[in-house]
Amino acid sequence: MPNWRVCKRHAYRAMMQIFSLKLAYTSSYVSGPVQLYGYVAVRDLLNPMQNYVFNHTRNNPLVVEYDGFIQMPGPKRGIRMQAPVLIEFNLKIKTGGEEEGDDQQVIDGVAIFSDRYFGHARVNTQRMDGDGGSVDIKFAFLEQASEATVQVGISEIEKGSCFSLCLAGSYVSPSYVSHGKIQLFDGVVSADASELRRTVVAVAQDGKLVVKLTLSQKGGLDICTIFPVEKHGSQAFIFKLGVATVEVMVPWSTMDIPKSRLRPNCFAHEFRASEGVEFD
Repeated sequence: MPNWRVCKRHAYRAMMQIFSLKLAYTSSYVSGPVQLYGYVAVRDLLNPMQNYVFNHTRNNPLVVEYDGFIQMPGPKRGIRMQAPVLIEFNLKIKTGGEEEGDDQQVIDGVAIFSDRYFGHARVNTQRMDGDGGSVDIKFAFLEQASEATVQVGISEIEKGSCFSLCLAGSYVSPSYVSHGKIQLFDGVVSADASELRRTVVAVAQDGKLVVKLTLSQKGGLDICTIFPVEKHGSQAFIFKLGVATVEVMVPWSTMDIPKSRLRPNCFAHEFRASEGVEFD
């Protein structure tokens, strides 16, 4: 239909939302922050290519602090869960040796997550055990959801200014049993910043995405805005902070391609896999 707000051509789809990854423990004693590298990637039947949730090279490791939380730059697109999804884990701790073989392997393996084993909108935590440690993954399965791509832009920054900014997402929904927090951005913003980063989240059909901005300056500042879930289009909100202007834009998509002319038809494979039918 021409009006995308009442579109009957596209439908909300089952999706998976990953809230956080946490380095639960390592087999060897670690006295302080560790340098973590490797990747965590998701594969679904919408597109079986790797969809990276975490991806750092040995030359650019992520410093994981005492709380163990692993900062996630991904996923790069929504995770369809109309059929089981596969998550690959390959994480190592850089120990300071010359070669990669000197480093500690935390986990190297795969896990399958199925929509049949998790209730709608329940936030679950599952521990993935490896030979050298464990990783906790917090996630939820949403029966009917839309993909929201949160884009954060910075403009009108006072010359020479520098401030700490935190953006976090959460949900308002009658169907959620418990709420999960999504870290959108947490860091220092300098005068040369323009676009911080893009974060993809899944929002249930009956839900709303709440974006909270926290500016850590003298006195502090907290601002919230709510984005109702949509099938198409985009929404934007501008925060006037004095030292800078922060614009949050949220484009929406159901990731639905009915009667696709693409061959092979990925949705046909997805449907057959969900019914337990094997195919080449």
